[in-house]
Amino acid sequence: MMPYFTVLFFFAALLAILFSGLQASFRRLPIFFLYNALAVLTLGLAPSLAYLLQATLPAETVLQPMPISTSWYFSSVFPILVAIALGTIPWSKQANSSDQDIVQAIRQALQQQSYLPFLLLLYGMLMYFCTPFLPGTMRQIGVFSGLVLWVGLLHLFFSTWSWQVKTVAMVVVAAFMLIKTLQSTFFGDLFVWPLWMLLYLQTRYHWPKKTLVLVGGITALCLALVLVWKYDYRERVQEKNGNSYTKNFSNTVKDWAKDPWKTKRWQQALDRFNQGNHLAQVYRWVPKEEPYARGETILLAIKASLVPRFFWPDKPGAGGALIWYRFTGNPLSPNVSMNIGMPGEAYANFGPWLAPLLVFVWVRFLYCLYHGLRQLALRHYPLLWLWIPLIFYPLMDQENDLVTILNHAVKGTVFTLVFCWGLFKLNNYLPRHPSTNT
Repeated sequence: MMPYFTVLFFFAALLAILFSGLQASFRRLPIFFLYNALAVLTLGLAPSLAYLLQATLPAETVLQPMPISTSWYFSSVFPILVAIALGTIPWSKQANSSDQDIVQAIRQALQQQSYLPFLLLLYGMLMYFCTPFLPGTMRQIGVFSGLVLWVGLLHLFFSTWSWQVKTVAMVVVAAFMLIKTLQSTFFGDLFVWPLWMLLYLQTRYHWPKKTLVLVGGITALCLALVLVWKYDYRERVQEKNGNSYTKNFSNTVKDWAKDPWKTKRWQQALDRFNQGNHLAQVYRWVPKEEPYARGETILLAIKASLVPRFFWPDKPGAGGALIWYRFTGNPLSPNVSMNIGMPGEAYANFGPWLAPLLVFVWVRFLYCLYHGLRQLALRHYPLLWLWIPLIFYPLMDQENDLVTILNHAVKGTVFTLVFCWGLFKLNNYLPRHPSTNT
């Protein structure tokens, strides 16, 4: 009975968050509504559906069974979700102010630098090709530089160029990213970045709710379909059967179309959203098999985010393979990427009572970082607001460990400020907000 109740509860909570985000999107960027929605989806709704499948399907047909009982999991995760929600609540009226002043200032600034979006697009696209050839110590700079492609697209959307020009640029970027995605077999960027584009476009153009629901529904359907067949596609690529990426892609789609309701594929798609399964593995393993880390990995992550790899060549890297094995007891194969997430790491360090507090502190740090950058854009440099996705895009999900997300948060912020300062010196980029000019 409990799986049915939790499915309904978290589904209702997700709809409430999405509706509130739609309401807020007419005035400001609903970034933390998205954060809460992803948390409820991956830690609440997806695990609820997994428990429901376990209760209704034969045990041998369940691909990724939840490793602990329903009551154990939800009694542990509910305080985590409450901490996430509390961490994103505005503590002042100023935090709820409109972004329209920033939007108007951005449009005025881009009128004076109409070709800047295309320069950023070209730079980002070139860096996607150049990054694999950079030395290891500079690889992170190359990754950030490639993401400038998306920032350039945002600049174009807010510029005064016609929609014909914007559409052509959008098609070129989409085709380029599709090719890169088929080659890498990782589809995340193909969905994460268009979602960021939609958030910004809604703040700029104020589409009606019906349009947003339609676009969101189509996007969710496409995401579900890709998650259904992407595992088959990866298997085809790994087999190295001599086919091109486009051939493997078309063959995978054809096979899926022959049997679209294959239970295994849809379970794989659900498992991709089910971060709760990873969290439950931590609950099962710690402290029974592995003692609490007592802040060890937290301090290590802080040090790793502040010290460049040039001075610390063997510092912990992104990915979380070691921390996954330590706190779940399950080794990962070389081609598999999984992580225990910030909630899992908080529990593995401090147990069930202090974990929600640590999650709250982390979410509040993200909140303060965003609003600090937003205030800098609102009061002084409006174009800085368009760079926020470069910093925040991997920080929004619940999968990455603290080393990965804190390293990106610190280095992404430094890269953004240094890159914008360089543009300012070259081309007077980041003109001051009109209200600050005297």
